[in-house]
Amino acid sequence: MDWENFFDTIGFWYNVFVEWYLVQPIYGQVLTIIGLITVLVLAITLVYYTIKGIAYLVYYVLKGIYYLLKGVGFGFYKLFEGFYFLVSGKKKPSKQKVEDVDIQNNMTNDNIYILEYCSECGRKISEKMKIHFEKNGMAFCENCGKLLTLSNALRALSVSP
Repeated sequence: MDWENFFDTIGFWYNVFVEWYLVQPIYGQVLTIIGLITVLVLAITLVYYTIKGIAYLVYYVLKGIYYLLKGVGFGFYKLFEGFYFLVSGKKKPSKQKVEDVDIQNNMTNDNIYILEYCSECGRKISEKMKIHFEKNGMAFCENCGKLLTLSNALRALSVSP
C-alpha cells in the first residue's frame, strides 16, 4: 500500500468534511460536535466491554480447565490410594476424632452403671433410674428432671477431673 496516497485520501476527505461543517448554521455545527463526541464515546465503550468480555471468557475457561484437571488428578489419587491399601492389606486410617471413638467404645451394657450422680443436680441416681437407663439408653432425673444419656454422662466424666 502506498502510504503517501493513503494520507492524501485522508486529507481530501477531511477537507470535504471541514467545508461541509463550515456551511452549516451554528446549531448544526453544535449538534455535529455532540454527535461526533457521542459516536466516539460509544465506540470506546464498545471496545472496552468487548475486551473485558474476552478477558472474562479466557479467565473462566482457564479456571474451568484447572478445576477439571484438579478433579481428574484427585480421582486418580483416590484410585491409586485405594489400590495401595487393597494390595498392601493395610487398613485405611480413620479420620474420626479420638473422643468419638472413646464414646463409642464405652457404650456397652457393662458401662451403663457409670452413672452414679446426676450431672445437673448432683444427687445420687436411684436403682429404678438405672434399670430404665439400661433398657432405653436414657432416663430423666427424678429430682431435677434433666434428660440423662450415656454420651452426656461420658462427656461430663471426661470434662471433670
